[in-house]
Amino acid sequence: MTTPVLPRFEGGHRALGISVALGVVGLAATALGAFLDVRQALAGYLFGFTYWLGLCLGALLLLAVFHAAKARWPVVLRRALEVMAATAPLFLLLFVPLALGLRHLYPWVEPSPGLGEHTLHVLEHRRPYNNVPFFLVRAALYFVTWGGVSHLLHRWSVRQDATGDVRWTLWQRRLGGGALPALALTFSFMTLDWMMSLEATWQSTVYAVHVFSGSFVGALALLIIAGAATRDTQHFGSLLSPGHYHRLGTLLFAFVCFWAYIAYSQFMLMWIAALPEEVGWYRVRMEDGWGALSMALVLGHFVIPFALLLSRELKSRPRVLGAVALWLLAMHAVDVAWLLFPSLFPGRVFIPWTALTAWVGVDQG
Repeated sequence: MTTPVLPRFEGGHRALGISVALGVVGLAATALGAFLDVRQALAGYLFGFTYWLGLCLGALLLLAVFHAAKARWPVVLRRALEVMAATAPLFLLLFVPLALGLRHLYPWVEPSPGLGEHTLHVLEHRRPYNNVPFFLVRAALYFVTWGGVSHLLHRWSVRQDATGDVRWTLWQRRLGGGALPALALTFSFMTLDWMMSLEATWQSTVYAVHVFSGSFVGALALLIIAGAATRDTQHFGSLLSPGHYHRLGTLLFAFVCFWAYIAYSQFMLMWIAALPEEVGWYRVRMEDGWGALSMALVLGHFVIPFALLLSRELKSRPRVLGAVALWLLAMHAVDVAWLLFPSLFPGRVFIPWTALTAWVGVDQG
């Protein structure tokens, strides 16, 4: 099925210029922060990087699922999802600062004797997996997978528009279904490598699903916002009917519930097991200011959007649904911060100012 072709967006060069300028300023400010405190700058950069990469991969997974399911109703959503997913190769360039600063973030790169005998023993046991050369090889494999799949899906979609040949749709469906296992595995190992390994000894088999569910909610929210923002133009939003918004709102509702289920399941199982290495991860996030942030996530990422998205009427109103989606994008940022910063700055409640500059820089860059 052919993806609708929209007229060229007027003023696009100006918007692109502003976006690039903001990106340069944000990344430059983050780089300046590195001269003041390298670790804090890299911590903020990791936050911005993982936040936007998660939305990119969420869009790619959603696109692959639509193709695998041979769904017809989201045909008007494909080009927007393809554009979101097509940014995956850009993250290879954005990954360079993290690759250069691994020793400032990850305790397994240069273990300090102050970590304790038990922690050092665990890190040594994991050395065959957690070492810099293998870490970089895995990262390269992730980017090749994401970039290859996103490029082919977009390329074949454009050819479908140009030629009208149905075989390009068939190829997209085959690749979408066939690539899902590889996308799921690379996403899972990415979260283990770049996020979970910030903790020297902590591990969880549900962590990757937690990150995925939040990213998927964010990708759906961003798609809804893009549609609502362009609804009164002759572009993407004009193609979406109330039925499209209702279906997107229903998906958003489902994955808000899924995120809550996964987050609660991980917490419940670890708290019941009461293993010191696992419970400690949650104790930090339940004390002082992090405890308040945890409660904000319960209310803001689940209770409030759950109550709002129960309404059928709300899900059919683009502006109102867009406002809920914008709220969930903000809550996803809180979730990513909650996952990262207590591990990076144990013993204190701290979010570096470079988190904001990097968030702007990676987004606009």
